[in-house]
Amino acid sequence: MLKQEVSYQQNPPVADLYRAFMDGFSDYMIRFDMDEAAFEAIFLVRDQNQPSRSIVAYVDGRPVGVMLSGIAHLDAGWVTRCGGLAVAPGYRRLGIARELMRRFDEQAEGMRLLEVIQGNEQAYDLYARLGYDVVREIVYYQSVPTETAAKLDVVPITELFEREYPKAVHHPIWQRDVRTTQQQATLVRVTEEGREGSLLFRDNVLLDVFGRDEDAVWLLRAAGCKHPVHLTFTSDRPAFIEAAEALGFVKDTVAQFEMVRKGET
Repeated sequence: MLKQEVSYQQNPPVADLYRAFMDGFSDYMIRFDMDEAAFEAIFLVRDQNQPSRSIVAYVDGRPVGVMLSGIAHLDAGWVTRCGGLAVAPGYRRLGIARELMRRFDEQAEGMRLLEVIQGNEQAYDLYARLGYDVVREIVYYQSVPTETAAKLDVVPITELFEREYPKAVHHPIWQRDVRTTQQQATLVRVTEEGREGSLLFRDNVLLDVFGRDEDAVWLLRAAGCKHPVHLTFTSDRPAFIEAAEALGFVKDTVAQFEMVRKGET
């Protein structure tokens, strides 16, 4: 291929973000089948990738590469996330992905964060060369029917911010953290014979679990007692992964690495 003239635009039209995303991930190990409205609802609204921080690469006016990004201020300070990086087939090996990441890092504040699917060696190698280190694994489960004698009560969501997040010894991944996604959620208090914990739901997704490691099986049994739920756990919470396995929850074949790079600001 002859050398291509590539231009870059930050805060591009959503239609160009969508087209570059779909073309870039057209041969990805996970199939994305969605229209522009669904893309916007999932990747921009739900996952809080902000068009103003995202960048599209163009060749001859065609969107051929994309870097989605969002930023949030959490307990540890600013976190800037790369929420998607892709280049369309036929435009790879032109340095576009590296340039998109250079621009991402240039505009980022605080810690730089991203996730990469395990097995995507090309992307993993790129991030590692750019100074990103794996900090934990992300695994996914689907619950099976469970029964519990515990009492489950919906409590005001304000308790999430006033009580649960401040005292939590873990931190959720970006897509499950209500402080970053700013999406509606339901907090459920679980109690039984002196034991207590909390479950954070959005529809049939268990966003987070707050409680002691020794109560992990008890809490996950309560989480799945009314309807099947999708669960996400990280390798720094092994007690809950072991609990999911003990309860026979079904592990997804897809797993990710969470990678970070410390920023200068």
